Amino acid sequence: MPEYEWDRTAMAAIAAALADDAEGAAALLEPLDAKDLRHVVIRLAATLADTLLTEARRSGASREEVVANWQACILDHETKRGH
Repeated sequence: MPEYEWDRTAMAAIAAALADDAEGAAALLEPLDAKDLRHVVIRLAATLADTLLTEARRSGASREEVVANWQACILDHETKRGH
Protein backbone atom coordinates (compact mmCIF):
# COMPACT_ATOMS: atom_id res chain seq x y z
CA MET A 1 0.00 0.00 0.00
CA PRO A 2 1.43 3.43 -0.88
CA GLU A 3 2.28 5.69 2.05
CA TYR A 4 -0.44 8.22 1.23
CA GLU A 5 -2.98 5.38 1.54
CA TRP A 6 -1.87 4.82 5.14
CA ASP A 7 -2.75 8.44 5.90
CA ARG A 8 -6.07 8.25 4.05
CA THR A 9 -7.01 5.07 5.86
CA ALA A 10 -6.04 6.55 9.23
CA MET A 11 -8.12 9.68 8.56
CA ALA A 12 -11.07 7.56 7.41
CA ALA A 13 -10.83 5.50 10.61
CA ILE A 14 -10.83 8.71 12.67
CA ALA A 15 -13.88 9.97 10.77
CA ALA A 16 -15.67 6.68 11.43
CA ALA A 17 -14.80 6.85 15.12
CA LEU A 18 -16.05 10.44 15.33
CA ALA A 19 -19.30 9.25 13.78
CA ASP A 20 -19.45 6.56 16.49
CA ASP A 21 -19.11 3.90 13.78
CA ALA A 22 -16.70 1.37 15.27
CA GLU A 23 -17.84 -1.28 12.79
CA GLY A 24 -17.04 1.07 9.90
CA ALA A 25 -13.59 1.78 11.31
CA ALA A 26 -12.98 -1.94 11.76
CA ALA A 27 -14.12 -2.61 8.19
CA LEU A 28 -11.51 -0.14 6.92
CA LEU A 29 -8.74 -1.93 8.79
CA GLU A 30 -9.83 -5.54 8.26
CA PRO A 31 -8.39 -6.05 4.75
CA LEU A 32 -4.96 -4.63 5.63
CA ASP A 33 -1.98 -6.91 5.93
CA ALA A 34 0.11 -6.74 9.11
CA LYS A 35 2.66 -4.26 7.69
CA ASP A 36 0.04 -1.82 6.45
CA LEU A 37 -1.95 -2.15 9.67
CA ARG A 38 1.14 -1.29 11.73
CA HIS A 39 1.72 1.83 9.65
CA VAL A 40 -1.90 2.94 10.00
CA VAL A 41 -1.83 2.37 13.76
CA ILE A 42 1.39 4.39 14.04
CA ARG A 43 -0.23 7.24 12.11
CA LEU A 44 -3.31 7.09 14.35
CA ALA A 45 -1.12 7.18 17.46
CA ALA A 46 0.90 10.12 16.09
CA THR A 47 -2.31 12.00 15.28
CA LEU A 48 -3.63 11.41 18.78
CA ALA A 49 -0.37 12.48 20.42
CA ASP A 50 -0.23 15.65 18.33
CA THR A 51 -3.84 16.47 19.17
CA LEU A 52 -3.31 15.91 22.89
CA LEU A 53 -0.22 18.12 22.96
CA THR A 54 -1.96 20.82 20.91
CA GLU A 55 -4.89 20.75 23.33
CA ALA A 56 -2.53 21.05 26.28
CA ARG A 57 -0.90 24.14 24.76
CA ARG A 58 -4.24 25.66 23.77
CA SER A 59 -5.92 25.17 27.12
CA GLY A 60 -2.94 25.97 29.30
CA ALA A 61 -3.30 22.55 30.91
CA SER A 62 -0.32 20.40 31.61
CA ARG A 63 0.43 17.43 29.44
CA GLU A 64 -0.46 15.18 32.38
CA GLU A 65 -3.87 16.84 32.78
CA VAL A 66 -4.72 16.42 29.11
CA VAL A 67 -3.63 12.76 29.14
CA ALA A 68 -5.69 12.17 32.32
CA ASN A 69 -8.73 13.74 30.64
CA TRP A 70 -8.19 11.56 27.58
CA GLN A 71 -7.94 8.44 29.75
CA ALA A 72 -11.15 9.43 31.56
CA CYS A 73 -12.90 9.80 28.19
CA ILE A 74 -11.76 6.31 27.17
CA LEU A 75 -13.02 4.83 30.44
CA ASP A 76 -16.34 6.67 30.07
CA HIS A 77 -16.70 5.42 26.51
CA GLU A 78 -15.96 1.84 27.54
CA THR A 79 -18.43 2.07 30.42
CA LYS A 80 -21.18 3.33 28.12
CA ARG A 81 -20.46 0.50 25.68
CA GLY A 82 -20.53 -2.06 28.47
CA HIS A 83 -16.94 -3.26 28.03
